[in-house]
Amino acid sequence: MKQFERMLVSDLDGTLFFPPHGIHPDEIETLRRLESQRVLRVVATGRSWAGTKKTLPLDFPIDYLVFSSGAGIVDWKSQQLLICHNLTPEQVTRATGVFIQHELDFMVHDAIPDNHRFRFHRTDKPNTDFDRRLQLHWSHGMPLSPAAVGDHASQLLAIHPGGDPDVPYESLRKALPDFSIVRATSPLDGKSLWLEAFSASVSKSQGAEWLAKKVGLSAASVLAVGNDYNDWDLLRWAGKACIMDNAPAVLRQEFENLSCANRVGVSRAVSDWLRG
Repeated sequence: MKQFERMLVSDLDGTLFFPPHGIHPDEIETLRRLESQRVLRVVATGRSWAGTKKTLPLDFPIDYLVFSSGAGIVDWKSQQLLICHNLTPEQVTRATGVFIQHELDFMVHDAIPDNHRFRFHRTDKPNTDFDRRLQLHWSHGMPLSPAAVGDHASQLLAIHPGGDPDVPYESLRKALPDFSIVRATSPLDGKSLWLEAFSASVSKSQGAEWLAKKVGLSAASVLAVGNDYNDWDLLRWAGKACIMDNAPAVLRQEFENLSCANRVGVSRAVSDWLRG
């Protein structure tokens, strides 16, 4: 008999975690119960490993963390890094050139496991969301120097102040076809677009698929819950998928909607899934 019969993969910010309230106690209790129901519990987030630990205590009831949108996977109970995907120095140099050519404000994050640290490039255009992120994480950042461009990195992260989210996203995908370009709505102002360039091996769905294969499960046995563009591939991969109603309209049109008003959307999705 398999140790696990199903797998839950949940996004964190805007799905499980809602500032300033945090994570609802009912959601935590649902995750605890799933352990005895042979459900593998996974959080898949755009946050770094270090950034996730600021929100989730080490005794939080999950089995694995997929962090930085799939750039790394951690066994949560042991805090052992199982897999990571960093960019080569050549890739960093090429992507940096493309981001500068596109006149983007961006950060080059250090290689995993230290990708909460970064070097930044700032244009002279107004970008309050970039400034806010820079201020929040100032102790981990420094200006980008030409010498640092040749180092390994986990990802490049640009903040685009607004407009049509498809335009800068598609432009970067065209310029860097051998990279994984991941977009997300800013968790800081809720409207700016965050654009990240990763190794081609990086996405939430690829991270979840690696874990599913590790324990002998297929996508058909997976429930995925998310709320933003960086969950799109994961939601399409999973056998069952639900989206929070704070998600962009294009995602709400494709997947079953869950209310985030009471902050227990994951529990509701799990309940329906287990009954089905």
